[in-house]
Amino acid sequence: MKKVKPLAKIILLGLLFVSILKNVIPDIKNNIISKNYSSENVHEFLMSKKNRQKTYLAAVDLNGGNSENTCVFFVSEVLRRNNYEVPKYMGNTGDFINFLNERGWKKQRNYKKLKPGDICFTTDEKGTTNGIPSHTYIFMGWVEGQKYDYAYICDNQAKDYDNQVYHIRNIRKVDTIKGLTKDAFSFFMTSQ
Repeated sequence: MKKVKPLAKIILLGLLFVSILKNVIPDIKNNIISKNYSSENVHEFLMSKKNRQKTYLAAVDLNGGNSENTCVFFVSEVLRRNNYEVPKYMGNTGDFINFLNERGWKKQRNYKKLKPGDICFTTDEKGTTNGIPSHTYIFMGWVEGQKYDYAYICDNQAKDYDNQVYHIRNIRKVDTIKGLTKDAFSFFMTSQ
């Protein structure tokens, strides 16, 4: 009987240890990953045409070979290639926003505070800011310094911009490119 009690204690301690690891490790991992995001590194990574092309092709591949509706695949792939863990199945803006929120990212609506490498989201297709955004992209910089309308961005819509992943987009208002509506900026998200 005396041998059973020490064995029971060992089993209970083992179960307690496993339970602690199961609950604490994901929190630690998420906090470390959140702290590892760097808009500066993302910007630098995307300044390379080779990196943009490889990321674009990988995103299209993840979307079954289709470049349409690939924006979340593209932005997620950029993050993965910059050591920020995002599931490969991540493919829609609503899920992506929830994913970032769960990791402590915050929304900011003042586009004048954008920094190169920040992740932007548009309005929904009705032009409202409280719906599910129709698009996401990486902000790369302003075309004309303190003039906050046209920006350099990177996204999956190369086919609409002369096959350029890095291109100019009017983020301040709805625009039309090659007969296609491009929704306006709604917010960006930051891990800091």
